[in-house]
Amino acid sequence: MDQAQSLREYMHRFNIQQEEKHSARVITITSGKGGVGKSNFTLNFALGLNAVGKKVVILDLDLSTANINILMGITARNSLANVLYGQKSIWDVLEKGTAGIDYISGGLEIQDLMELDPNTLSFFWSQIQELQTYADFILLDTGAGISKELVNFILASDETILVTTPEPTAIADSYAVLKTVLQFTKNIPKFRLVVNRAQSYRDAVDTSRAIKNASSSFLKFNLVTLGFLMEDVHVRRSVRSQMPFFISYPNCEASKNIKQIVYTFLPDSEEFPSTSTKGIHSFFEKIFSLRK
Repeated sequence: MDQAQSLREYMHRFNIQQEEKHSARVITITSGKGGVGKSNFTLNFALGLNAVGKKVVILDLDLSTANINILMGITARNSLANVLYGQKSIWDVLEKGTAGIDYISGGLEIQDLMELDPNTLSFFWSQIQELQTYADFILLDTGAGISKELVNFILASDETILVTTPEPTAIADSYAVLKTVLQFTKNIPKFRLVVNRAQSYRDAVDTSRAIKNASSSFLKFNLVTLGFLMEDVHVRRSVRSQMPFFISYPNCEASKNIKQIVYTFLPDSEEFPSTSTKGIHSFFEKIFSLRK
C-alpha cells in the first residue's frame, strides 16, 4: 500500500468518525388530534433550543395543513419535493424564518419516495445526508391523528414528543396514538409528553397522570412527561401577529414554560451516544423499509 492510498484511507476513516461525533437527532412531534397547538409548540420549542446554542431544522411534514411558515409570517418558496425530483439542492430549499430558524416545507407524500428511479434516489439521499452534520436536532412537525404514515415517522425517529391538551378527547386520542404505535413494534419507542393549554399546574399534572396511568396499566408502557405549557393570552396574540411568542413575548408564562422544557429535554437527549442516534438519513431509510 503506497503512502497516498494510506492517507486517503485515513481521511476516509477520519470523516466517518467526525460524522459519528455529530449526528442530528430526529424528533417527531405529533398529536392525537388537531387543534392542540402542536405546530406552535414545535416552532417555539425550536426557538428555545436555538436560544441555548443548538442548531435546529424544522421539517414541516403536516402536508394537509402545513402552517409552520404561516406562524412565522413567511411564504415557503420551495419544498423537499424540489429536492426529491432533482430540481434544487437541500440548501436551496432550506429557508430562514424568525430569529434565523431553519425551516423546510415538506410538500410531498411519503409514497412519492417509493417511485424514485435509482439516479434520483441517489441524489435525494446525498442531499438528505447534508443535514446529518448540519443540525443538532431535526424536528418533524407531522399531521395530527393516527395514520400509517405517522406510525412510520415515529418508528423511524430517534424519539417522539406527543402534544396534548387537558380536553378529554385530546387525552383519549393521545392514548390511541401510543396504543397504535406499540402494536407495530417489539422495540420500545422513546415518547415524551407535553401538556399544552393547561389552566393550572394541577390541571396539567392531572392530564399527564391520566395518560401515563392508562399507558402503564393497559399498554405496560412508561410514558415520560417532558413538560407543561399554561394557557396564556400572549400565545393567541402571537399567532395573530405571526410572530412566535418566544420572540415577541420572551417573559410571558408560555415562554418560561418553553425554557423549562428545553432545560429538561437537553440533558436527557445528550446522554445518548452518537451510535444510538439514527439521524435524518436513517430516518428516510427506515421509511423505505417500512413501506415495503
